[in-house]
Amino acid sequence: MNLSKKSTCRFLESIKLEDGFFSALSYHQARIDETRQHFYPEAPTISLPLALMKQGKIPPKGLYKARVLYSESIEEIEFVPYKPREVATLKLIEATCDYAFKYEKRPVLNTLFQQKGKCDDILITQNGYLTDTTIANIALLKDGIWYTPEKPLLKGTKRAALLHHQLITEAQLHQDQLAEFEAIRLFNAMIEFGEIELPIRHIIR
Repeated sequence: MNLSKKSTCRFLESIKLEDGFFSALSYHQARIDETRQHFYPEAPTISLPLALMKQGKIPPKGLYKARVLYSESIEEIEFVPYKPREVATLKLIEATCDYAFKYEKRPVLNTLFQQKGKCDDILITQNGYLTDTTIANIALLKDGIWYTPEKPLLKGTKRAALLHHQLITEAQLHQDQLAEFEAIRLFNAMIEFGEIELPIRHIIR
């Protein structure tokens, strides 16, 4: 795929909306700007907060996922009641895939997910190095420090915020090093850091 050309795909931002408040809009705006600059460098800047406010009927109570679909412009916004997926076990899967941009459709990840067996999700490795699960970035605990893969499949907005606040540290994490760590956390725009934490033994080879 020639990434210098305009994409025929749509892109997605999933934003946490809780009791009428949108979380981390500056980080979502930054990723939209980066994506559109890559694929549509001549397109005018769009304001994510303004687009959300124009929706008019923002749910005032409860937890929702705001799904923002866009290409050259924002094309669709919907608010979906959010129920977290339970994740207690991860299956290690070696795969080569490119998900540097958050596309609306992700057939490769969906296909890989079918290999999870009895586990709840997969943890994708590339050349043995840990990347992401199908739904989240990860961090592993060692000696009081949370380490996150230096090269994830997707640089998530929560990951960007945690790095900015120095709550996680980038490192190359190989699957052969797993026994050196105490726990793994999954996090994304909808899952807070610490909300899903598993012992390392729950990562199945």
